[in-house]
Amino acid sequence: METTSIKIANVQVLTNAPTELPLEKLYTWVIWQFPQPKSGGLCAAVHPPIANYGWIPAIVHKNKKCIHLFGHLEETFASPEDALAHLNSLEAEKFHIP
Repeated sequence: METTSIKIANVQVLTNAPTELPLEKLYTWVIWQFPQPKSGGLCAAVHPPIANYGWIPAIVHKNKKCIHLFGHLEETFASPEDALAHLNSLEAEKFHIP
């Protein structure tokens, strides 16, 4: 499988799978964390420092100091809650996190 990426606000994001990033890489992004466990972390939504961009689903792994960003999805969301609802609707095989 070929790995391709796009750049969102100076962060390289995979287009075919969740992207693992150190939390400090998103220091200018808004990270909205929910107290809901998923895949060994907590559900989240992130927003890049780009006006009107939309929210991207994510999973925060505080113990690893990293985040899995779901920038490979075909859409962004109007609110953190909408991003969370989409994350919860995904089947486990669609967001395999090692």
